[in-house]
Amino acid sequence: MNRDNIVEKACALSDLLEGKLVAFKSFLSATVLLKDAADLQEMGKIQPLIAKRESCINVIKGIDSRINRIRNSISMLPGEAIEKIKTLKKAIDTIAAEAAHLNKEFETMLILHRDNTKKQLSNICQSRNGVKGYAAGYAAMARGGNQPKFLDVTS
Repeated sequence: MNRDNIVEKACALSDLLEGKLVAFKSFLSATVLLKDAADLQEMGKIQPLIAKRESCINVIKGIDSRINRIRNSISMLPGEAIEKIKTLKKAIDTIAAEAAHLNKEFETMLILHRDNTKKQLSNICQSRNGVKGYAAGYAAMARGGNQPKFLDVTS
């Protein structure tokens, strides 16, 4: 492979990494908004943000595939390309780590929200069952049945 071809592929690799950096920044931005929406319990905003993140992930996967094809086609990069690629890779890694941290916080908040909702629904169902039994007793009495005992005054 001649030097011009290697330089061309190094430039393409650098361009792809810049695109990947932009996609990760967009992913991070959506993750920040997602966490904020969960804080405010704005559940209607969550689905579009998740869709945006999925779109970013698909873009990143496509870029990674193209990067791997280029990387496999060249054995060595010129020195100036290596430095630029290292800088881009470091920026991508930093943003990816921040996004992963925020995503973990978001998942934890969603789990807590889910658990609280389950607990509230359980309490509502238990209260409903008590009222249902109370009302059923009065309904039986109205049909001529025995009066329900709510207080045992014989003991």
